[in-house]
Amino acid sequence: MAIPGVVVFGVLWLIIVFQIDYALATTESIETLWQSLGVNYLSEDPLGSLSVLHIQPWGLNAIYAVDLWLTPSSHLLLLFLYLLAGIGSIVLLCATLIRLGIPQMWALWSGVLLGLLPGTVLYSFWPYNVTLSAFLGTVVAWGLVVMRTNPARGAFVSALGIIGLQFMRATFIWVVVLAWCVFLLVMIYRRVPKGRLMISTLPVLGVVAVSLVSQGYYWTNYQLPAMSSWSGQNVAKALLTSGTLNVTVNARNEIEQDPCLSSLLSAYETKALNVWDPGGLLQLPGCQTISVDEPNGVAAWDQDFRDSGAMNYNSRVALAASGEWTKMMSIIVRNDPMQLGRMALTTETGPRSSGIGIYLDPSEEFPWVDAQRAVLPLGSVTGLLSLVFAPTMLVLILLGVGQAIFVRGSYLRRNVVYWGVFGIVTFHAAASTLAEYAENMRFRAEIDPLLLLLGVMSLYAISRGSRSRADD
Repeated sequence: MAIPGVVVFGVLWLIIVFQIDYALATTESIETLWQSLGVNYLSEDPLGSLSVLHIQPWGLNAIYAVDLWLTPSSHLLLLFLYLLAGIGSIVLLCATLIRLGIPQMWALWSGVLLGLLPGTVLYSFWPYNVTLSAFLGTVVAWGLVVMRTNPARGAFVSALGIIGLQFMRATFIWVVVLAWCVFLLVMIYRRVPKGRLMISTLPVLGVVAVSLVSQGYYWTNYQLPAMSSWSGQNVAKALLTSGTLNVTVNARNEIEQDPCLSSLLSAYETKALNVWDPGGLLQLPGCQTISVDEPNGVAAWDQDFRDSGAMNYNSRVALAASGEWTKMMSIIVRNDPMQLGRMALTTETGPRSSGIGIYLDPSEEFPWVDAQRAVLPLGSVTGLLSLVFAPTMLVLILLGVGQAIFVRGSYLRRNVVYWGVFGIVTFHAAASTLAEYAENMRFRAEIDPLLLLLGVMSLYAISRGSRSRADD
């Protein structure tokens, strides 16, 4: 059932790949993306550079390092990895729907719809975490549905998908991985005979151990409760850009007790300091005494600037500066947490420009895929499809949830797959709109296959009415 969707995706991919300079664009991305350690660091000392990575989880930069080792000029490894991830999302979406008892034609057209969405093909040419995160999300869902017939194997697959997201996307912190794995273990306990319970839970427990050890590395070395040092800076940028920043009197008084934070607040509110300028922060009055870790001989840690002259956002100085941003934003948000909600729901110009409004926008309206979008065939048709996709899925999901709550015989009421995926999507939407702002449409593309899965399941449930199919 996935073949038509794969064909549509493949045709669009082939048309685009021959009209862009993929190798040049990819080299530029690896070198200039702030979240990347850069070509030189990853080529000359990949293991050392990855060992000091603090701005992001290590997954994406590890993939860059392998590509720069095997296909450094052509980047063919990245090209085909992202192609396979795009195809995999379509295949696993269709396979999941079929296993859920959705009619085959519904599954077929769902694959075609996902293949036609501009974001599906366009982001497969940008070597960042969007396409890979979308694929890993479908792995999570597919593993969950496999648990119906093979609980141990399905749980392990789903656990691999969720820990893959932890390593690929900073939003999926260890707490989410742990909660999901506990959810999987509860289902194993309910579905596996007691004599096989221990052996069935070991793979998922192994995933939990890897997750906690990985996070422990970030805590031990950088005192970070998540696998990214940018939490405070992301919130600072989002609140200022959205115009919803509110520094209460209590927050201001608390901040002014710290000379560095007091200077930082003034520079932040007047936009005198770039959020991403660590050196500038440490030069502010009162900030010169901020403790900076010692050099350790790894260039990606020691150098404030790369060989190209670009700023090294992973330096030890950047880590020290990010800690000050986190302290200040924690105080600001703690004293008025509702400003995050205001950013998500509305702005001075209304809800259309809110975090959720941007989240529901066409995902491909993002500068890093402009070159690919310019040569996308049928752009007006697929662009219209992208415009209505997310809002339509949202309406269907809300209707589905309503039916599950109020219709006793609903197909969805006891459907573990539906509610599990709903939880992942809800968390992703909340995290993306409460802690981010301007790039929310790009974040949403990471979850498009799961949105489509929930939307199709909701529509199917509504069409069935009260004819229940309990999830065993």
